[in-house]
Amino acid sequence: MAPPRSSNDDDEEFEFGDETNASRSSINDNKDVSTSPSEDVSTSPSEDVFSTPPTSQSSSADESVVFSPELLGMYYSRLFPYHFLYSWLAYDPSSLNPGKKGASSSSSRLFAHREFSMTIEPQPGNEVYIRYQSFPSQEELTNAIIKRRPTKIDIGAVFNHPPKDKHAVANLQTVQRELVFDIDLTDYDGVRNCGCEGAKICNKCWKFMGMAVEVMDQGLREDFGFEHVAWFYSGRRGVHCWVCDEQARTLSNEARSAVVSYFEASVSK
Repeated sequence: MAPPRSSNDDDEEFEFGDETNASRSSINDNKDVSTSPSEDVSTSPSEDVFSTPPTSQSSSADESVVFSPELLGMYYSRLFPYHFLYSWLAYDPSSLNPGKKGASSSSSRLFAHREFSMTIEPQPGNEVYIRYQSFPSQEELTNAIIKRRPTKIDIGAVFNHPPKDKHAVANLQTVQRELVFDIDLTDYDGVRNCGCEGAKICNKCWKFMGMAVEVMDQGLREDFGFEHVAWFYSGRRGVHCWVCDEQARTLSNEARSAVVSYFEASVSK
């Protein structure tokens, strides 16, 4: 199995370009969760949590994607699962119960201190990446997404203060972050014999992802004792694993690196 990775963004705001692969094991990282539909994929999201597996047809992630403002508006108004997203990131399953009046104060605080970032297109072809967004409630998150219609939404860490107050506080620090792994098919280019390479994928080479998921899932659960392990199609060329246990969310950077190293495969040539 190829070594797992994690991917991270710089701490500055910048115009968002092509996705890059870097380490995502640090508790300080900001990373990602979902994109919304383009004209090419109708009303189905195209990346991470809200995405679908590859089809039997080989595809390339390098093809240009044109986002439709009308479809984005329809998706965010009618289909985007705000309630499930809030329940997950607040870590309050009771919020899904219609009989409950709301999340606990600790869960609401956890959500309000969560960083979101968005990629928006004020003008076609002009992508702007906005960081340090935070929302005290599901309603405010919903209103912001519907208004901005982002082409991509990233989920970041939980801070000791709301990230939107970044310029008003002197000691903004990360306190929690899910343990996230990124496995790409490009790691298997040396052994793929189906004709695919780079970002191209098909049913034959996708089996490598299935095997990687089985190995890592078993190791995370049996060797480390994690219970809340979620796997998502990345939307491009691989899979992302989010370990959501509180124990995982509060790991130090050194401990995260140790978990990553545990799954590294030694290949002798």
